[in-house]
Amino acid sequence: MSADYLANIDKLVENHMSEDAYQGMVVLVARHGKVCYFKAFGKADDDVPMQTDNIFRLASMSKVPTAVAVMQLWDQGLISLSDPISKFIPAFADVKVAELNNWGEVKLVTPKTDITIHHLLSMTAGMTNSWWYDLFTPQNYRVVPKLYAEAGLMDDLNAPPITLESNIDILTKMPLMSHPGEAFDYSNNSVDTLCRMVEIVSGMDFDTYLRTNIFEPLGMNETWFFPPEDKLDRVAAVYWAGKDEKQVGTSPLGMGNLGPDYTFSEHKTYFSGAGGLHGTTEDYFKFAQMLLNKGELDGVRIVSRAAVEQMTSNQIGDLTNWQLTQNKWGYQVDLQEGVNAPPGSIHYLGGKGAYSWQGFFSTKFVNNPDKDTVILTMTTPGFDGALPHNLRIIAAANAAVID
Repeated sequence: MSADYLANIDKLVENHMSEDAYQGMVVLVARHGKVCYFKAFGKADDDVPMQTDNIFRLASMSKVPTAVAVMQLWDQGLISLSDPISKFIPAFADVKVAELNNWGEVKLVTPKTDITIHHLLSMTAGMTNSWWYDLFTPQNYRVVPKLYAEAGLMDDLNAPPITLESNIDILTKMPLMSHPGEAFDYSNNSVDTLCRMVEIVSGMDFDTYLRTNIFEPLGMNETWFFPPEDKLDRVAAVYWAGKDEKQVGTSPLGMGNLGPDYTFSEHKTYFSGAGGLHGTTEDYFKFAQMLLNKGELDGVRIVSRAAVEQMTSNQIGDLTNWQLTQNKWGYQVDLQEGVNAPPGSIHYLGGKGAYSWQGFFSTKFVNNPDKDTVILTMTTPGFDGALPHNLRIIAAANAAVID
């Protein structure tokens, strides 16, 4: 790695902070399993400097440990990726698809095929989010998300007194956006359905499952759904992108409410593997390095090589992650198939085969098997407000590989 090129990261972060793109950040770069850059910048809260051990809201970066949990069950032969989800949650056997005619009238029809575990992992199950309401052209985005919201389905960043079981029970009564396998739709509900399946198959709540089977074996001792009270002072505050002002409360998106307050919820019963985890940069590095090592870290195997290869391969064929990056999609990771980013996309991950995912609060990890690197850019603006700046830092970190 070039020290001079890594120093470009310092300059980029300083420039970004001078523009109020974000108020604080932690960046970690590792190659061949060794950390070669790990720095904190700016502030974690008003008058509180950012430290490398600050805790971040991981939001959608939670989805990748969820996929590993599912693939652990696959490794053990407890599930098949072709299993219908109704095998584990029978109410899904009666799900319908909402089809709209030219006048916008809704007709509920039987799906052409069952929703499978593969569909849920690859975001092709036909599920959507309440917060996608009216954000896209297809008429169904004015219908199904609204039905979700009216039914009281929780799929945004909140932590009410519910459980995965009670929330997924509502979801089983909701229509699908499309027939399973026919369309990509980035959906928290797909992932939380998988979390509930893990609970049913394992006999553990999802929090206990992750801690027992992934976090503790990897030494991820500072990753939680709800940080302990004595750790809350290390949780980085959320600042609006473009200004030195903290976000207080939630903000609407579609028919959802997205904000940082779930971290401090008095209700600690909803273990959303779609977006609920909190953790440190170092902890997530251990997890990402395990994936880059094809399922093993420091002599501890978490998941099989075959499972990681499934996760990090194109699982959606000719479809794309059209709502967010235009890249391909594996099992809960964004995948750059070619040497370059897709035309018109800013999501260059470092080259062919690099894979990644990000969180609502501008956190991101990128694994590059070709260069044997792990890169984490952890900051705090909501609505992915710092994402373009994170991608520039990722490009600078990739450029530092000189042999």
